[in-house]
Amino acid sequence: MAAGFASGGCDLGAAEDTPVFPPMPVPIVASSGGGAEGESAAPRRRPSLPGGLEVRGTRFFRGGRVFFMNGMNHWAAPTLARTDNPAGWDRVRRDLDQLQTIGINVLRVMASTEGPDAESHRIIPTIQPGPRRYDAAGVGGILRLADEMRRRDLQGIFVLNNFWKWSGGMAQYLAWAKGESIPWYDLGRYAGGFYGNAAARELSYAYVRVLVPLLRSNPAVIWELANEPRYGPSYAAWLREAAALVKSLAPAQLLTTGSEGDAAGLGVIDEHRIESIDFATYHMWAENWGWVSPATPAADFDGAVAKAHAYMGRHALLAAQLGKPIILEEFGFPRDGGRYDPASTSGLRDRYFAAVYRLMRTLCEEGPTAGILPWAWAGEARPPRPGARWAKDDPLTGDPPHEPQGWYSIYDRDSTIAVLRECGAELLALTKA
Repeated sequence: MAAGFASGGCDLGAAEDTPVFPPMPVPIVASSGGGAEGESAAPRRRPSLPGGLEVRGTRFFRGGRVFFMNGMNHWAAPTLARTDNPAGWDRVRRDLDQLQTIGINVLRVMASTEGPDAESHRIIPTIQPGPRRYDAAGVGGILRLADEMRRRDLQGIFVLNNFWKWSGGMAQYLAWAKGESIPWYDLGRYAGGFYGNAAARELSYAYVRVLVPLLRSNPAVIWELANEPRYGPSYAAWLREAAALVKSLAPAQLLTTGSEGDAAGLGVIDEHRIESIDFATYHMWAENWGWVSPATPAADFDGAVAKAHAYMGRHALLAAQLGKPIILEEFGFPRDGGRYDPASTSGLRDRYFAAVYRLMRTLCEEGPTAGILPWAWAGEARPPRPGARWAKDDPLTGDPPHEPQGWYSIYDRDSTIAVLRECGAELLALTKA
């Protein structure tokens, strides 16, 4: 299989000077798999909601037809949709208009943000400003976003927690439970303590018990346990416990982990073999993982594409062993020259996206790979200080508050939009095959 790329579009032919990669080492086929502790590798056929997704073996189905996720991360949508923010709600609907015109059928959104609102580099205003305190406008924003997505025939992955600080997440629940401040200098180790702290887990479950029943009859909704949960003491036990809770509240809606996949945690098979988990996820970050250097992205580009090819192929093989669908839930690429200015070009990103989408289409044809969601939608929003961290009253872009604004944002006028439209159309054409 040739993994060629060009400056734009999604032409499957190899371009001049394009590296050609070997085919997958083995066919991508679903296996019956094997479980542990009485868990099955493949989920049972569950009740489903009319118009919602269901899993059959290694495929998503909706309305009796196979369904591939041609998605987009838009984590800010619930915050923008708050019922006390009419301008934000108008923006969300314009975002949805444009995203649907380029063929997006799934959004991944952050449905859980924890306070206090005075914390730095935090999404504000928060849905949960204090433990077991739920802001009516914040919850209302989630509800009306989910209803709008249902009305538009979109699917949404609603994230219920976060390993990272930019929404509060596990570290904040643990800090509340222990009555202390988060030690930001050691965030990873500290957040990992959430799994083994019963009081912290119960604070997070209290929110789950409020939100999930409110949306359990909405066919647009898919649940995700957390954004990038990473391994720590009692991690596997938390996965089973949290998954069982969500499924007990919403048995007809799909559930996944939000895991980075083989890059962190237990690994694709162990993390997703739990019977309550319907499909697997993985993430892929070329610059964050050192595949490309900010100083030499053009020189590193071919190697990054080769590593993406191998990484994606490995996850397809793991999902085949698991016997469940898998999606590439996050990936991104910086703008040309490592710039953050929205006016700068994104030619290398466009080429990288085209290469990733082409391989994604092949993997979707051959086996359990079932979708893709780039990171992340900014739409019409522009950072007032490109490269700086987000500050109160700045517009919400595609970059979380703790990251340089403009790093991975996809703007409504970027050349990347054409790549997403053309490559997404080829992916969606598989539903008619």
